[in-house]
Formats: sequence, C-alpha cells, structure tokens
Amino acid sequence: MKKYIIIMSVFLLANISCSENDKNDCIENKLAYVTSVDSPSSGVINEIINIEVNFGVSNGCGQFGEFIETENRNVKIIEVKARYEGCVCTQDAPIRTVNYEFATQTSGDYELRFKSNDTDYITVNLLIE
Repeated sequence: MKKYIIIMSVFLLANISCSENDKNDCIENKLAYVTSVDSPSSGVINEIINIEVNFGVSNGCGQFGEFIETENRNVKIIEVKARYEGCVCTQDAPIRTVNYEFATQTSGDYELRFKSNDTDYITVNLLIE
C-alpha cells in the first residue's frame, strides 16, 4: 500500500509541475541574422517580387517567426525574428529559408537591407518600372 501511495504521489507531482504556464516557458522570439539573399534586380509596379532569404538559428527548435521592417522612402531595413518552440532542442545551428515578398505601387530604385549582423546588411537593389 505504501508503494502505491508513493507512486501516486510522484505521478501527482509530475502532473502539477508540468502546468500550462510551463509550455510558454519554452517559447522564445529573438532576432536572427540573414546569411544570404537571392533576388531579381528588377520588377514591375504592383507585382510581387519573391526574394529568398536564408537566416541562421541557434538550435534545432528555431524557425521563422516574422519580418520586422523599417522604411524610409525607398530604403527598407528588414530583420528576421526567429521563433524557438520547445524545451528540448538539437544543438545544431541550421540555416532556414523563407520567402520575402516585396511589392510597391511606385516606380523607382529601391534598396532593401537585410540585417546580417549587429552593424552590417546584405543589400538588394531593385529597379521597379
């Protein structure tokens, strides 16, 4: 009987320690640096230009979260926010790929700067006609 009570106590403690709040403890969002960009050099007004963006994450749980964009006229700074979900992750540092869509209603020269480290960018110049 004592063995049964001990087993039930351990089971109860295990279930209490893994509450709903613990699931959120294993989710983190942080900036990721772009490693390369594949883009055409020109496009057409009101048509989407697909740009392939590769970025590094720090472990196997890292995936694409969102783009953070800052715009100043025809210059756009683009940062990648990675989302890490999971408490147990592989310790590799993979490169992930995501598609960035650019479209504008105004013709001209555009400069897209993808953040590649704290101070540098990978720059894409686009001529939109």
